[in-house]
Amino acid sequence: MDGRQVPTPSAFAGTSGFTPADASTDPRNPTVAAERLSINAFFNALSRESDLVGWATPPGAGSTLALCVTLPSTGARIWAPVRYRSICGRHQFVGSLLLQAAGEPPRPVSLNTAAARIADEPRLFPDATVTARQAFSGRVDASVCNLADAIAARSTAMESLFEAPLNFAASEQALLAGHSVHPTPKSREPLTQVEARLYAPEFGGRFALRWLGVDRDCLIDAHGDVESATAMARAVHDSDVEDDLPPVSENMVRIPAHPWQWQQLRDHPRVRDLLRSGRIIELGDGRPDWHATSSLRAIHASHSPYMLKCSMSLRLTNSLRTLQPGEMARGLEVPRIRRTPVGQAFEQRYPQFRVLAEPGYLMLRSADSEPIIESLVLFRDNPFRDARDRSIGLLATLTQDHPWDGDARVVHLVRQHIRSSGQSEADAAEHWFRRFCEVAIEPLVIAQADYGLLYGAHQQNLILGFDGGLPARCWFRDCQGSGYSALGAKLLRPFLPDLGDTTDNVIDDTMANRLFAYYLIVNSCFGLIGALGASGVITEARLLQVLRDHLASLRDGGREDSRWLDYVLDAPELWAKGNFQCALLGLNETTTADPLAIYHPLPNPLAGL
Repeated sequence: MDGRQVPTPSAFAGTSGFTPADASTDPRNPTVAAERLSINAFFNALSRESDLVGWATPPGAGSTLALCVTLPSTGARIWAPVRYRSICGRHQFVGSLLLQAAGEPPRPVSLNTAAARIADEPRLFPDATVTARQAFSGRVDASVCNLADAIAARSTAMESLFEAPLNFAASEQALLAGHSVHPTPKSREPLTQVEARLYAPEFGGRFALRWLGVDRDCLIDAHGDVESATAMARAVHDSDVEDDLPPVSENMVRIPAHPWQWQQLRDHPRVRDLLRSGRIIELGDGRPDWHATSSLRAIHASHSPYMLKCSMSLRLTNSLRTLQPGEMARGLEVPRIRRTPVGQAFEQRYPQFRVLAEPGYLMLRSADSEPIIESLVLFRDNPFRDARDRSIGLLATLTQDHPWDGDARVVHLVRQHIRSSGQSEADAAEHWFRRFCEVAIEPLVIAQADYGLLYGAHQQNLILGFDGGLPARCWFRDCQGSGYSALGAKLLRPFLPDLGDTTDNVIDDTMANRLFAYYLIVNSCFGLIGALGASGVITEARLLQVLRDHLASLRDGGREDSRWLDYVLDAPELWAKGNFQCALLGLNETTTADPLAIYHPLPNPLAGL
């Protein structure tokens, strides 16, 4: 059952007469690297969601194992030779993709060609329209090109991105490849390449906020703590504006805007009206020290007391990135919960773990009082203000595949621990993973099991702090993905009787179990286990046993609600988000009426241990 190395396809130059297209190509070529990483993400997503996929040996390939995609409508097959087959489903592929038409030998093809053939297969998600399938193929191609552009831009920094100590900003911007289980991980529409080099995190760019003066009557101020969002904006302004901007009248408020989004907003009919009437004034730019975090629409500057999360009129991977007020209201509840006995008990129990509150947001409203959601800007706690602190790591950055086929960043942290501890590779990796479970996984599990607090802790929402290369602290961010189980509602409503009334995030048990398990276990834990296993420092089976033992010990401790732990430990299947389905059908996952409709079952490797 263990993840294992499989033979590389060097034998492909045999009787079939073909050779992998990249066999004699520099693996540091950005185009080659982007193709390889994109193949990994594409076929890892497809292999989870389709019954057209299986494992077999291509004709003329000797003992090489490959993922085989059968296309019944044409009788063709797509072969993806595998280098590392993962228990957790995060495989690594090698060499060229192969297209085998009916009755013909396989021939090498690009991902773009293979993706177009796969997208055209009517048996694959039959509800997808022809238009959606064509758009999907275009996004696959664009994603590969976007990734190649980023790898080329950061090629001279690759060693530091994967091996050197990083601060918060550098760790966020070191995530080059995006989602590791997604067919279009770097798709972004309609951001141009020129704009991407300035605003997308993987290029390491910096920019300035655009400051506006806005009539108070044209502003919605939502906040959940003592301080108003207007006051939060003032605190950001005072930290950001070094030179005096034009003065504003007493009835106006200075608010920040993302410069790219402001260019889109200026063409919004209601915003144009406010500009013409003088109820919005462009004041100028602040310090050019802001940068996108890994999510692009969430931005950070070490001088600011708050990070900002901005509505963005973009489609990134599965979602339109405009913010919805109901979702943003979830962050307003975090400081209120902290003040309850429930919140205080949890924070005292796990002082090394912190949920970053999002205590306020501002949004324009038109002259006829209609909210303009494309203008929403949310304020988020910013504990990462010391740019000299080079002991921070975004989990997604730690686990991403190396563009040049080296080890993931987490492996270098493990090897740092090997040098300091004298342990073997496997023992050091196990120790590192145990610390991760204690620092990051256990607090999130206990938050759910004993307090009914649900945090969607996928890899881009978990930030680790290290001591000597070992996990020591953890932050969860993005309260848009937070909620409460029935237990949470029961415990908190005596103190917060309006809990969930405007946020729609008191979740039934079935949905809570599936969503929480996907983010924390399938996405974060299995992603980390797969990255460590692929490096060869330790087997996935050993790490899965460590994870199971840790979760079982928490269940044995007597929980207020053990049903999620029962599900994760004992269910034969876990549910995972259908990223391929969303991408092929062109769905916007944030506005899907039934979130579980885009989820699918996959075998649970923890249940078999």
